[in-house]
Amino acid sequence: MLPVERIIGEEGLTATPRGARLAMRLPWYRSLPFSTVEVAGVTLDGAPVDLADAVVEFDDASFPLAEIGEQTNAFWFVRDSAFLVMPGVELAAGSEHEVSLLLHVNPPYIPGMKRVNPQTATLRVN
Repeated sequence: MLPVERIIGEEGLTATPRGARLAMRLPWYRSLPFSTVEVAGVTLDGAPVDLADAVVEFDDASFPLAEIGEQTNAFWFVRDSAFLVMPGVELAAGSEHEVSLLLHVNPPYIPGMKRVNPQTATLRVN
């Protein structure tokens, strides 16, 4: 069994003019050959966050999450971290929130296996 890793990045949760921004640490096993990575869900204070307009940021670039979808490791392989921007989620600086992040990593050579990597943390908004 693959180890569970911390997937919420040290930068935590930030309030931006575009919406809340959550730091993600991508699990090491995302780099297993032909694996796919999927941001499967985010909850904020127990309520699911609508990710329809969410954006993934890394390396000074932004991509709509809906266009990335479930990507092969060719996309994620070289990245240790990324940010998930959630438009419409407004948070006050200094406030605390319980955040849950769920990633799926799917190694294709193990049929039907979906490695679920959830993490919940209480974060103070920067």
